[in-house]
Amino acid sequence: MKKVALLAVAVLFSAVTFAQTSTPATAPAPATPPATNPVVKTQMKDLRKDVRAYDKQKALVKQDVKKGDLTDAKTALAAAKTDKADIKADAKVLKTEGVAHPVKLADKQVKKIDEKDVKADLKAVKTDKVTEQKDVKAGDITGAQAAQASLKADAKDLKKDVKAAKRDGIKHPIRRAK
Repeated sequence: MKKVALLAVAVLFSAVTFAQTSTPATAPAPATPPATNPVVKTQMKDLRKDVRAYDKQKALVKQDVKKGDLTDAKTALAAAKTDKADIKADAKVLKTEGVAHPVKLADKQVKKIDEKDVKADLKAVKTDKVTEQKDVKAGDITGAQAAQASLKADAKDLKKDVKAAKRDGIKHPIRRAK
C-alpha cells in the first residue's frame, strides 16, 4: 500500500512539474546574416588590413635581424605588437557580431586576394609578351617598345605581389596562380 501511495504522489508531482514548464520559444531569425552586415564587412576589411600590416612588420623584423640592425628590429617589433593588439580587438568585436574564427577567416581572405592579384599580374605579363611578339613580327617598332615598357611595369607589379603573397604565407604563389 505504501508503494502505491508513493507512486501516486510521484506521478502527481511529475504531472505538476511538466504542466508548469512552458515549451521553449523558437529564437527569432537574425535580420541580416553576419556576412552581409555592413558593420561586419567594414570590421573584416579593417582586420584584413591589420593582418597584412602585422605580416609586413614581422618580415621587417626578420630582415633587420639578418642585417644586424637591432634598433630597427625593436621598433618594427613594437609596431608588430600594436598590430597584434589591433587584431585581437577587431576579432573580439567580430565575435560579438557573430563571426566564427575571424582571424582565421581574415588570413584566408588575405591569401585569396594575394593569389588573385598574382594571377591577374601573370595574365597581364603573358598578354604583354604576346603583344610584343606580334608587334615585332608586324614590324611595328613603337608598338613593340610600348609593349616592352608595359611588360616591365607588369613584371615589377608581379614581383611586388609575389613578395607580398610569400610574406602573407603563400608558398609558391606563381605555381598556385596557374
